[in-house]
Amino acid sequence: MKDDVRKDVEVSSSPSEKAGENPRSEEITDIVDRMPMNFGRWVSAAVVMFSSLLLLFGWIVKYPDTVTGHIRLNSGNAPVKLVANASGNLHLASFRPQDNVKKGDYIAVIDNPAVTDDVRNVAVLTGMFNPNTLLTDSVQRLFPEEISLGDLNLKYYSFLSSLKSKCDYLKDNVYEKQRISLLDDIRWKEHILDESGQILQTTQQKLDITKKWLDKYTSLNKDEIVTYEYEVDRSRSDYLTARQEEQSLRKEMASIKMQIAENQNRLTLLEVERKEQERKLQMDLLTAYQDLCDNIKAWEQKFVFKAPFDGKVEFLKFLSENQFIQTGEEVFGIVPPETDVFGQVLLPSTGAGKVKIGSKVTVKLDNFPYLEYGSIDGSVGSISLISQPQKTEQSTIETYLITVDLPYGLKTNYGEVLDFQYEIGGTADIIVNERRLIERLFDNLKYRTK
Repeated sequence: MKDDVRKDVEVSSSPSEKAGENPRSEEITDIVDRMPMNFGRWVSAAVVMFSSLLLLFGWIVKYPDTVTGHIRLNSGNAPVKLVANASGNLHLASFRPQDNVKKGDYIAVIDNPAVTDDVRNVAVLTGMFNPNTLLTDSVQRLFPEEISLGDLNLKYYSFLSSLKSKCDYLKDNVYEKQRISLLDDIRWKEHILDESGQILQTTQQKLDITKKWLDKYTSLNKDEIVTYEYEVDRSRSDYLTARQEEQSLRKEMASIKMQIAENQNRLTLLEVERKEQERKLQMDLLTAYQDLCDNIKAWEQKFVFKAPFDGKVEFLKFLSENQFIQTGEEVFGIVPPETDVFGQVLLPSTGAGKVKIGSKVTVKLDNFPYLEYGSIDGSVGSISLISQPQKTEQSTIETYLITVDLPYGLKTNYGEVLDFQYEIGGTADIIVNERRLIERLFDNLKYRTK
């Protein structure tokens, strides 16, 4: 082999070398002539080791497949924006931005003919009033008679009139008095009827006696008695008188019974009239009450910015007293207390089929750069069954609505706890498949072989 190398060296030698000029020293010639056997072994070992490490790390390292969508954070109670439903000058209450408000608080009122305090007073009274309970004069006196409610005046005084009519009816109790009077008359007539019955028994006994003497005298021989005709006539007269008394008593008792029946019938009719009148008064009161409540709500919706729930008030623009606002302007926002936080993702349909319930989600918020604050871990809670079209500048794409649960809240993988802001946006990377790096290297080969 050395001879072959020497031959090659001699062949590649320049003409000057052939002429006997050799610029290399003996050491260099010795190095060139010697084969690097150890170096080759090291190179081969390095290549094998590198390949083995590449395969090992390709098997160990997992690079997940992800599907990305836009996410917005919300809570169980979403914030509400209060919009002006009328144009006019704005009268502010004592609230300032981010002050706590209670449900039903008046934040501001648009100028209108009604006195706000009067309307609020009536609203409180109607809220406490129950038309189905027993009404008394004290309940009626709670509602003022002199009040300024603007367009609500007609509804209020109609309700007040119905309330007074019902209270007066209950106070006068006319039907009950009539019922008591009829019952007393029936009891009195029944007493008279009992006494007439006793008199009738006496009259019948008297009639029986007179009839007995009449029968006795008429059965005698008139020739033997000088006063025969007189005695017979007198007995007949007594009999007829007793019979007339009996008939009069029977007629009087029949009349009394008829009067009792009429009174009982009047009692029945009176009870029907009473129920009908009470039903009418109750319906009038309920109608007027509901009409007033509905109109108060309509007035509040039109002229009042009212807190729909407990929370904090936000001013959506710079406001001052008596500032004029237009219909449709968004003026205030009510932010509810923070509850369970979750994410809502609009996921494009491309690759959405790989997303499953429970898939891991990495959330990166726009307001908090993830390189500085980290990302939030979550999981897919629900997936919509149908897609919704979303318009973009270029085209319309089909998207699915996905709910993301955040079991650790807004705590990032850096340990930071982020402040919650409603409808804050960001990016959601949904991990759909944990794949090894080596699998990805052979994806193209797998696709082409199949």
